[in-house]
Amino acid sequence: KQKQRIRVVNDQRGCPTYTVDLAKACVDLVESGCFGVYHVTNQGAVTWYEFAREIFRCAGVQVDLEPVTSDQFPRPARRPKNSELSPYPLRETINREMRDWREALSAMVSG
Repeated sequence: KQKQRIRVVNDQRGCPTYTVDLAKACVDLVESGCFGVYHVTNQGAVTWYEFAREIFRCAGVQVDLEPVTSDQFPRPARRPKNSELSPYPLRETINREMRDWREALSAMVSG
């Protein structure tokens, strides 16, 4: 609310994941007795800019978001352009899919 414009990178993609959903899936995995490597993420991929835009929309906050490239927003550590993860074999193991990241975000914002 204090800044006139917020700059957010728009060339890095990932899968936002609500910690409540992650915790429930972890419990289900432990109780399944299965083991292995699982990518537990909410469904769908998004850029950081798109994610920020949706956060502010859900929160009912009007902001001026500016999409920028990673080169315009230097960080100490280099970030990958694509951090999308597939939740396979989560559905096959615990017989459910994670909900869409938008639905999870809405649940988190509404409390």
